[in-house]
Amino acid sequence: MNLSVTNSPFTEGQATQINELLQTLTPEQKVWLSGYLVANQQLTSGTSDTQGSQIGAVSKDTETMLQQNEPTIQPEKRAITLLYGSETGNAQGLAEIFEERLSNIGHNVTLKAMDEFKPKNLKNVEDLFIITSTQGEGDPPDNAAELHEFIHGRKAPKLEGVRFSVLALGDQTYEFFCQTGKDFDKKLEELGAERLYERVDCDVDYEEDAEKWMANVINTIDSAPEGTQSEQVVSESIKSAKEKKYSKANPYQAEVLENINLNGRGSNKETRHIEFLLDNFGEEYEVGDCLVVLPQNDPALVELLMSTLGWDPGDQIQISEDGDTISLEEALTSYFEITKLTRPLLQNAAAYFDNEALEDKVQDSEWIQNYIEGRDFIDLLNDFPPEELEPEDLYQILRKLPPREYSISSSYQSLPDEVHITVGAVRYNTHGRDRSGVCSVQFAERIQPGDTVPIYLKRNPNF
Repeated sequence: MNLSVTNSPFTEGQATQINELLQTLTPEQKVWLSGYLVANQQLTSGTSDTQGSQIGAVSKDTETMLQQNEPTIQPEKRAITLLYGSETGNAQGLAEIFEERLSNIGHNVTLKAMDEFKPKNLKNVEDLFIITSTQGEGDPPDNAAELHEFIHGRKAPKLEGVRFSVLALGDQTYEFFCQTGKDFDKKLEELGAERLYERVDCDVDYEEDAEKWMANVINTIDSAPEGTQSEQVVSESIKSAKEKKYSKANPYQAEVLENINLNGRGSNKETRHIEFLLDNFGEEYEVGDCLVVLPQNDPALVELLMSTLGWDPGDQIQISEDGDTISLEEALTSYFEITKLTRPLLQNAAAYFDNEALEDKVQDSEWIQNYIEGRDFIDLLNDFPPEELEPEDLYQILRKLPPREYSISSSYQSLPDEVHITVGAVRYNTHGRDRSGVCSVQFAERIQPGDTVPIYLKRNPNF
């Protein structure tokens, strides 16, 4: 309500001045001003009394009232803009979890896909958090292409006063690992933004690293002591989100109904049609969604690797920084990826093999890129025998076995209790040894009707 000569004792000029002032005040300032005016009125009444003791008493009352009416003003939290670049839904899923967590602790969060965000508004953001994947040869996802191009162009604004952090998703088997995230991180800094927390680059097994990034970002903006409370809450938030549906941490054990070779006898191809029973599965799938399978390495390859290492299959080996242990055979079968080499794997191996030739080779980036093509961990052990390698070192070298994603080739409307996929068996010979696809040949040679396979659905909102 605006003051005027008809609803207040003020003149028109006074009412105009007061109205203009009130429009500039925050709620906290209005509360303080209200207390000040009440206290000042009491002080004025007290000074009209001729008794000095009353003046002193009123002065003390005034001081007390001013202290009581003066609010504790907390700095307003900065507005958060959370943008994601996602091709298959992983980055979007993490962004949605992070947005929910930030909102639950009182932050004002705007969550958008990058193609829903107007690039010219970049100069107006306060805290900017980016979660993005990388496609192909270091390219941004389709919904991140416009913003990626904008910040690298002449029209990109200066971003002094903006704080940011980037979570990048990628795959270490590709040369341009997490390149889009690296691009955003570097360019935002060049435009003058302040890096609130260091960029985190996630491999295909991204969940643990993503949890830590979220916890540390929240710890940074909220100054929680040592980050323990924030990290615990975020982990619980992601865990509860996962428990709402089947996931890598909580897969559904699907029974195989059919496993049929679609190619005729004598064909040089082997394409399998595989049907799974979804009894009491409780989730629907749509066109464009994927079925994710948790595979196992070929037992013959596992046996050859254990023989090469010279270790006992029953040896208990560490598989995480938390000290979790399982048998060597189980770890090489279901936990570690042993069929592909990556740049970080070679660099880690050089640190633990104590092999001078390997230490020299990994200094050459071009050599690494050529060597990892078509080779596996057994090749590395044979080409550069380790002088010192203990079972507890293995988890420092090998990455986790990635799940395999397959396009769904059935309709939920027609078969709500089943899901079908089509898988081409991968077999080839390179560097003097026969090789095979981990999951495709598992289906081709070792999975029969009646067996169960751990699976879960992966949404593709951008299909």
